[in-house]
Amino acid sequence: MTGLLMVMPYRAYLAKAKAEGFRVGAVWDPKVATEIFGGHAGEYLDDVRRLADAFWEADFADPAGYERVLREAAAEFGAELVYHVGQEESMGLAARVAEDLGLAVNSAEAVHRLNDKVALRRLLGEHGLSPVRYADAPDWRSARALLGGFDLPVVVKPTQLSGSRGVVLVHDRAEFEDWGAALDETGYTGPVLVEEYLVGPEFSVETISVQGRHHVIGVTHKRLGPPPLFVEAGHAHPAPESYDVAALGAAVVAMLDATGYRTGPAHTELRLTPAGPRIIESQARLGGDRIPRLVELATGIDLERAVFGGLAGRSPGGRSRPDVAWIHYFSLPFGVLRSVDGLDEIRALPFVDELSFPFEPGSRVPAIVDWRTRHGFVVVSAGSHEEAARRVTKVESLLRVDVETTRKPEGAGREER
Repeated sequence: MTGLLMVMPYRAYLAKAKAEGFRVGAVWDPKVATEIFGGHAGEYLDDVRRLADAFWEADFADPAGYERVLREAAAEFGAELVYHVGQEESMGLAARVAEDLGLAVNSAEAVHRLNDKVALRRLLGEHGLSPVRYADAPDWRSARALLGGFDLPVVVKPTQLSGSRGVVLVHDRAEFEDWGAALDETGYTGPVLVEEYLVGPEFSVETISVQGRHHVIGVTHKRLGPPPLFVEAGHAHPAPESYDVAALGAAVVAMLDATGYRTGPAHTELRLTPAGPRIIESQARLGGDRIPRLVELATGIDLERAVFGGLAGRSPGGRSRPDVAWIHYFSLPFGVLRSVDGLDEIRALPFVDELSFPFEPGSRVPAIVDWRTRHGFVVVSAGSHEEAARRVTKVESLLRVDVETTRKPEGAGREER
């Protein structure tokens, strides 16, 4: 059996990789696990240890130590492939080590081109693909001088963060300064992008590449929360047929060809503007926000398993059902939760696939500023988008919360994957 050493594999990935014929080793950073899973991190990593054939811990924030663990683990495990399947912040180093060891799934440069927002913008410009006006700077203070070259509003974003963190629509210099101060509070000091604001509905294209052939599994319609942030409030898969989904898929295939990406998943975000599809960004991983589950509920395609089938050289299967699936994020007042009712009623609904409500009485409900501070979600399946909308409305009517509002948002809920 082929030895596959994975960095940041979720529990489901381990079982599905084994089902595709791999021995699986796992590398995780407990601190990163805590950021993702909160108080459940220890239990989650215990499950990973149990499911994996071998397990190592690493500190992803310590490049030298992280690299040492990867090299030692690959040797001890007899790995034939080293593959990072999690967040892009720690993906680049793993890709470089894998390439140096001759165990890479993709070149480190291809992974960098996909994950790095500036590198992708430059590559698209070189190939005449998805033209978007942009400028980059080594830090947000240096970007002040760039604003004069754009019509406001513009989108500003840190290039090395994921999950829409720090991505903001700014209308004037005062809002730009507020954005920079907020970045300082997070400790981020890296490069930033200033981009023209693209007008149009937003989507993501889910792809699986196998030996250089890019399979468009589907297009997901995205619903965003209120500006100036770009926090996702929901997703629907597949996107309604009224949109030009073929053009969206074609734009992503052309982008993947340009990057040199050959095998694995990609999650690419776009807007469908009056001038056609425009790529926002891409990542060399599966989409978050339960998008793989939405795809499976709506089409029957197991995206997670298809990743490992692709590693074995097998193309993903086709759609076996014609349904739709939505994920809807709740939006509560921020403050202290006094009580919540209706959760059991919601879970009992036959069309509810999953319900997450990360608070209990006494919990602080934060203001929503990024994916980590959202207020839980429900996943529903339906025969049409109209039916899915009615079902989400039904869920909202059953969720009864009493929140003592506060003047200053505090705290953060956690979601488990």
